[in-house]
Amino acid sequence: MSIDETPPEHSCSQTHIGAERLAAMTIAQIREQVAGWSSDDSGWSELEKDQRVGVRRLVVERRRRDMRDRAERERRVKLLYFERRLWGQGANYVAGVDEAGRGCLAGPVVAAAVVLAPDCDIFGLDDSKKLSPSRRESLFDHIAEQALFVGVGQVDAAEIDRLNILQASLQAMRLALKNLGTVPDRVLIDGHMPAKSPYPEQAIIDGDARSLSIAAASIVAKVTRDRLLCEYADQYPQYGFASHKGYGSAEHMSALAAHGPCPLHRRSFGPVADLLQEPRSELFLSFEEGIYDCANLAELERIAELIKGASEQIGAVELKGLRGTYREQLQKLGDVGLRGEGEAASYLQGLGYRVLERRYRAVGGEVDMVVETGGELVFVEVKTSEGTNHPERRVDRAKRRRLTRVARHYLQRHAATETICRFDVLAVSIKGTTVVVEHLQNAFQPLD
Repeated sequence: MSIDETPPEHSCSQTHIGAERLAAMTIAQIREQVAGWSSDDSGWSELEKDQRVGVRRLVVERRRRDMRDRAERERRVKLLYFERRLWGQGANYVAGVDEAGRGCLAGPVVAAAVVLAPDCDIFGLDDSKKLSPSRRESLFDHIAEQALFVGVGQVDAAEIDRLNILQASLQAMRLALKNLGTVPDRVLIDGHMPAKSPYPEQAIIDGDARSLSIAAASIVAKVTRDRLLCEYADQYPQYGFASHKGYGSAEHMSALAAHGPCPLHRRSFGPVADLLQEPRSELFLSFEEGIYDCANLAELERIAELIKGASEQIGAVELKGLRGTYREQLQKLGDVGLRGEGEAASYLQGLGYRVLERRYRAVGGEVDMVVETGGELVFVEVKTSEGTNHPERRVDRAKRRRLTRVARHYLQRHAATETICRFDVLAVSIKGTTVVVEHLQNAFQPLD
């Protein structure tokens, strides 16, 4: 090639500006000039030598962008591990499936199924919980444009109450696959349980952070559900669904207390169920307090006999409630409960908490532990189970009211007037020799 011929793309002479020309150009002109340059164009070295800070900043910005792009490419390679393996086995359509709205008090649970092409080029796909609302909206549009197939399924509040939230979530996933528009060769599902669809499935724990297809599904499910709740906000303006999307925020709880539940609310979920609960009889309240006052198994059995003798005077609903309270106290007084409290105390002490009281009893109730950290008093309720069935969910409104009374009794007699306090719940799951402690700080506010 002669010196007068046009050099190949991205060669040094193509991006060469020259010192004199560079000095005469404004930063805005230089920015426009370099917009089409690739990362390996040699002209960048000229800009690095320029004395103007703004020019050198262009180089720094480009280097940072290159690093981000490289990190994103590497992340995408990792996120396509499951898909690439299945594509290599001959699967053409691999569907990622995820749901949104499982922990809400109102609105449907929504699931999405997404099939991506091997050459899909959507920058920034990630677990929807890690993304801002505007970023999710933008990615939703890209997924809709580039995905081979997208399916959405939803199960409303009434069906959630009938099935329970786990089965409703799996049902929504099956509906999403049914609405996909094709028959997937393989299905990747976020979580530890398959959806029991007609297709070969693989459940992946933390799948929305480990699979690009599941991440795409999580975004579609989340954006679809958020848009639905914004529509419901116009229909039920008193609840503020557009802001909290049906989750149990302070705003939502205040609206529930003021207006009661609407047809969108899940009546089987604790805070909503508490509002719908009929007032309890004096006999029920007396027996319930008696159960919680029991200090050992012998006392518990004696009150159980009293309840049995009075069963004809207690309605079926209240009797069922007393049986649940009895089972809770039985577990608490048994070996599993004692072990759970011991594990909870060790856990807190390991974090630097100082245990002041164990099983503090007063005014017809009991708090498992009173601890102190950094000058703050913490009233701790320990819920123990053999397995992982979310024992913390047993801290219902009635239990919170009793804990509040006990805490006030303790504060009046053992603490300074201005003492700061809070309520924590420790969920201890015991399975054989394996112990898992989940610490829910500031788990609830005191009740009147």
